[in-house]
This record gives sequence, C-alpha cells and structure tokens, in this order.
Amino acid sequence: MSTRRGLRRPEPRTIEPDPGPPRALKLVGAVVANTTLLTALLYFFGLVETQVLFAYFRVHYTLLAQTPDEIFARGVDGLYLPLAGVAGAVLGFVIAVRILRLRLTERSWARLLRICAPVAAGLGALLVVATVFVTLNPEPFRDHPGLPGLGFALGVLMLLFAWRHWASALRSSLLELVLGYALVSIGLFWAVSDYSAALGTRRGFETAAQLPARPAATLYSAESLNLTSGGVLQVKCADPTAAYKYRYTGLKLLLQSGGQYVFVPSGWRAGTGVAFVIPKTDKLRLEFGPARSAPPAAC
Repeated sequence: MSTRRGLRRPEPRTIEPDPGPPRALKLVGAVVANTTLLTALLYFFGLVETQVLFAYFRVHYTLLAQTPDEIFARGVDGLYLPLAGVAGAVLGFVIAVRILRLRLTERSWARLLRICAPVAAGLGALLVVATVFVTLNPEPFRDHPGLPGLGFALGVLMLLFAWRHWASALRSSLLELVLGYALVSIGLFWAVSDYSAALGTRRGFETAAQLPARPAATLYSAESLNLTSGGVLQVKCADPTAAYKYRYTGLKLLLQSGGQYVFVPSGWRAGTGVAFVIPKTDKLRLEFGPARSAPPAAC
C-alpha cells in the first residue's frame, strides 16, 4: 500500500519580540536624564556660589558677566567631593545588594524584601515629614547645609521602593516615574542651593582672609578715578607728559571678568569694606609687587 506523499503545511512559528532595542533605549534615556540632571546641578551650584561670593564683597554678580565656563568651574570645584561621597555610597549599596541577591535563595530574598519594604516606607515617610518641619523652621539646620534636601530626596526614594515592591504585580505608569524623578530632583536642587550658599560665604571669608598675602596692585590711570575710600591713596604724577597722570595704591585685585576689574582695599573688612568695579580700558595700567611693598612717594 503506497503512502501519499506531498508538501506539509508549515507550522506557524511564534516570533518573540526582541527585548534588545527597548532595553537599550531605556538605558540611553536613563543616562541622558541623569547626565542632564548632573549638568543642571553643577551649573546651579556654580551660579548660587557666584552670587553669594560676590555679594560677600558687595558686588552684584551680573556686573561681571560671568561666563558659563566660570560658573561650571565653581560648580565642579564645590561639588566634586560631595558627588564622590554620594557616588561611593550608592556604589557600595548596589554592590551589597548584588552580593545578597547572589547568596540568598529566592525564598530568603523575598522574605528580606517583605521586611525591608515597610521599614523603607516608615523611614521615607519620616524623612519627608521632617523636611516639611525644616521648611517651617530652618534655623536648627543652618550648620548642616544640604542635609534637609538630601533627606527629602532619600525619603522619596524609600517611598518609591516600598511602593514598587507592594505594587510589583502592577505595571508602573509613566506618571509615577516622572513624578518620582521630579521629587528626587527637587530634593537635590534644595540640597545644592543650601550647600552652595554656605560654601560661597565660606569662600568669601577665606578670600578676605588671604587678601594681605596677595600681590600689591598699583593702578595707573590717564584720568582721575576718585578712588579714595578704604585707605586707597591717590597721587597725581608730577610729569605733565606722562600718559597716566594718576596713581592709586593700597589695592588688591580680587578678579577680572567680563571686561571689568574688581579691586578691594588692602585692609578690606567685611563690616566696612568697599569694592571698586572699574572697566578694563586702554587708559589703565596695572603694576603688581610684593604683598607688603611700599610704593614711592611720587610717580
């Protein structure tokens, strides 16, 4: 008996979706979002520190037209140690979680999560509520700048962790992720604002304390500038053919930015000191000498 031969109908194949591109897109999105947040924090830190530092010497920062590079440099200079500490703590936490995940069984890991979730929720709620009271009375935390903002961000992260664990069967909505990211970012900006303001005041104090050791600045001008405050001496040069007819001593150069010089008297004091903002022009000439050098009587 012969068997009938022919082509078999091909069986339908289930094509599984490739998880690569969506996962890669999520990774790229996370990197871009965190990089953007870090850049914004650095710029915000540098801007606030610049404002407070110049305000310490009674100069409004907008007069000097600080460039983004200068502001970013102050941000990096002030934040690299805190960022290194936070990054190290987060890396240590992640490594500890990875080690526990590898060593514990599925049952033990699930039991640990059941214990950690309510603890994280309680601590997170406590931190968030505490920061509300801090906003009402921030005076006790003046000596700990940045701590309330970090506490708020950490509290939000703990609450999000607990919620994700309890609602693990549900799919996280985009709104939840965006609101959580926004709240954590607000806490970080709060911390950066407080810490940068405190650091700007400290940098102003340190700069003022170092003024006596800075080189003595002698300013020559073709025209009278009437700089006679704070112990600055004005001398009119005797030579009628001199290109620069006026000399000013007793000055220290604070900085030059945006086409402006900022001078302060050698004996500048926070309570009574003044600052001179002078445009940089061809009618000015600067000389620098040892910190405590005495200029000649005539020019």
